[in-house]
Amino acid sequence: LRNDVMAVVLVLLSHCPKPPLLECGFVEIISLIGTHSEVKTSNPLVKGFCMKPHNDDFELKKQCWAALISLSSNDAMRQVMLDMGFLTALFDYVRPNDSVCTVGWTSAQYEELQLQALSGLECLSPLCLGEYMQCHGNTRLILLLEWACTECDYGGHGNSFFGEGGYQTRRAQLRYTIRVLLAVVRTANENVVQDLCDQGLIDALLVVLKKYQDTEASIELGILSNALLILSVVCETDSHRKALFGDEGVTLLLKFLSCDSDKFGSGLGYHKLLLSAVNAVWCCVSNTNQDLFLERGGIPILLSLLERCPPSMQNLVLGALLDLTEDTRAVSHVVTWRGVGQITAVALLVGLWRQEESAMGVKRDLNNIMIDPGCPLQGIEQQQSEVSAHALSSTPTLAILDVGDNMRAKIYAMLYRIGFDKLPPLPAKDQITLTLIENYLDFKVGEVWQEIIAELMVDNITPIRSDRDALREIQQIIGAKSEAVKRHQLEILEREQRSEQEEEQACYQQIRSNFKQWYQRRVRGTTWTSRWGKCGRRSSLSSWWTT
Repeated sequence: LRNDVMAVVLVLLSHCPKPPLLECGFVEIISLIGTHSEVKTSNPLVKGFCMKPHNDDFELKKQCWAALISLSSNDAMRQVMLDMGFLTALFDYVRPNDSVCTVGWTSAQYEELQLQALSGLECLSPLCLGEYMQCHGNTRLILLLEWACTECDYGGHGNSFFGEGGYQTRRAQLRYTIRVLLAVVRTANENVVQDLCDQGLIDALLVVLKKYQDTEASIELGILSNALLILSVVCETDSHRKALFGDEGVTLLLKFLSCDSDKFGSGLGYHKLLLSAVNAVWCCVSNTNQDLFLERGGIPILLSLLERCPPSMQNLVLGALLDLTEDTRAVSHVVTWRGVGQITAVALLVGLWRQEESAMGVKRDLNNIMIDPGCPLQGIEQQQSEVSAHALSSTPTLAILDVGDNMRAKIYAMLYRIGFDKLPPLPAKDQITLTLIENYLDFKVGEVWQEIIAELMVDNITPIRSDRDALREIQQIIGAKSEAVKRHQLEILEREQRSEQEEEQACYQQIRSNFKQWYQRRVRGTTWTSRWGKCGRRSSLSSWWTT
């Protein structure tokens, strides 16, 4: 009956996340039952209660834990759980599975409880870091992480939802241990993070990356992704930790970035691994390990990834590249790179610009020449939006949001660092697009001024005369700039058309010359054939002699 009651409670919690269970004392009761075998208590509510390794008691314990984890988001209920020793009970299972169990659960039961405890700690630990440190949570997790990475005869049973993918291995324990660590480091508590690093977190995670670097299993790819995320959070602001990441970390990172593009859509988790790897380039490589990254060919690998990765991932990859090109030595790697079909980095970036504008619905003709000089960069969404009255000054406008929403600002910055006057020869189509890219910053500043003018009109604010003159002059300059860029684009197109016509005429001239030479050879051959024919016929020679 008690298990049936808990089943009803779990159904209630799934439909009503905040039931009034604290007032009636129910949270205290299930906390005492859930921690009975791990925490000694003299509370009269559980007097005479005994937890034995039977299936009914085992299911009751799991149900109590599931209910408590569901209620842990409530501060008052969580405090009751902590007072009853719930966190201590969960940490009692954060130990190698060959340790002695308190109650005497079977190995399969202990594994299920261990994995559920780790899953619960993932939710509970970030909410109570003080109690987490009192339970020596960092030490317990690092020891379990090291145990899960070692090779021995232990084989997981793989039972229940939490044990999925862990049959005959320690991967399930490793997966949930890393997830708990990720939840803890994401709190950004420097004392907790520093304690983890002092106990060898970075070295332990590098062992995990090295162990599963050639994997194709979904659970192991998830482990790698979370391990890279932990390293990114830990190393982002500390150069000493980046140094610990070092040579081995950079080598492993480059291997993950060189993943086969055919695996992106496999559904196994390669896209998550790549996103975590690119994030690690930002957090673990920049500045401290950048020399190693450049020496190992990191820039060409990132450019190749940019060329073959899905469009949803290109913005992040390009951002990492842009961050690395702050070092002038990286620019030469960008310039010398060649992709599929010997495409250059500049041609790739120009192609990405056109792809981005096509997705945004920017008005361009078939030759990619701007159609409306009044809005040279605006897409459909920005053109259809209306300026709202009394907008907060801190609220970013669409012209500002556009900078972060797409790759055009990053493409402009990348080409600016290469140098617009140092670019290799490009076809006319790319030159037309490059003209727009080169004037991106001027056009974007013009958009911001246009929005300022529109906001003043909507709010019925009339500028003073000098400001009106300044705004009018700004509008004229913006319009003149757009018209000049469009004329330049048309000149490039006309020059290309003239070049094509000249090539066409040269081709026709060559055809005529070849035909003339062929005709002359044919006529000359016909004349000699006629003369030799006359010399070879007796009647022809007789008539000539008579004459």
